[in-house]
Amino acid sequence: MSSDTNINPAPAAASGQWLTAFDAAIERGDDKQMWHLLGQHHDQEAAHDWLTTQVARLSYAVSDRARFSELFLLPVISAPGSSLPEDALWREADYCVGEALDTWLGKGARKTVFSGVRPYAWIGAWRPAVLRCHLNSAVPGRAAAPLSFLTETLDLPEDAPVLGFVCMVLTGQLGWPQLPPASTARDDRFKLVTAGALQQRRGDAPTILTPDRLQYAVADGLGRWLMSLHEAKPITGWTVAPMAASPDVVKVTLAFDDDSVPVTQFTLRKHQIGLNGVSDVLSILTHLAPMLDVPMDVPQGTPQHKTIDLTSR
Repeated sequence: MSSDTNINPAPAAASGQWLTAFDAAIERGDDKQMWHLLGQHHDQEAAHDWLTTQVARLSYAVSDRARFSELFLLPVISAPGSSLPEDALWREADYCVGEALDTWLGKGARKTVFSGVRPYAWIGAWRPAVLRCHLNSAVPGRAAAPLSFLTETLDLPEDAPVLGFVCMVLTGQLGWPQLPPASTARDDRFKLVTAGALQQRRGDAPTILTPDRLQYAVADGLGRWLMSLHEAKPITGWTVAPMAASPDVVKVTLAFDDDSVPVTQFTLRKHQIGLNGVSDVLSILTHLAPMLDVPMDVPQGTPQHKTIDLTSR
């Protein structure tokens, strides 16, 4: 879990002009210019880390007082063979999850928790603009317009766990939000309460990780999910390939000894986890199963158009 608000400082040797242009491209949603500028930097790891930090942050003023907001995610991994909590269960669990977050975050934390547990099949399809919509909707006085995006298909064997995330924006008045100091007892209490609130009436409780910054929450959630997936349905091999049409996308294909779902594919987004996050996820896969030399043919599902309200508590 990260706790240092400056854990990804501006890349060394980056000029003020480069930083200004890069941040402006993020703010106006100009993905083409953003990736062009990122490609110019000599330190790609540091530049990608800067991207993951800046894309999840928004500063603004309320009555001439500065506010600093950042997107955080709470990983949720369903029990093997179970689904993620649906909207009806979320409505029942919403208050309890909010209270658990208040206790875990401590006094003075201002939070905006968005309704529902978002499947990774959604989040893996999100462009930077979708993250910015979450941030903007948490600004006081701004109307939260419905959010539309295309989802991906992530087919899994019947007895596989499913990865999802609760999305939230934390806001500070004196600087970027800080997570509480590490505490095993507090973390365990939060996980226990939240898992109980999100447990299906039939089935085991989901695995809950503590909230974290975008970069770490997504990478940690993927890592824990892959290990749980391998325990429930062994991964027999995997491949990885960048997507030529997008500098943001890396496609990971998994193979299973399963007649119904022999292969599946999911997306890693560099703007979400950076190059280090991609490396961490692939390192976990390396320990779970062999990397295959032959590309696997994965049937491509039709992207689904999804519209959600950015409702929050």
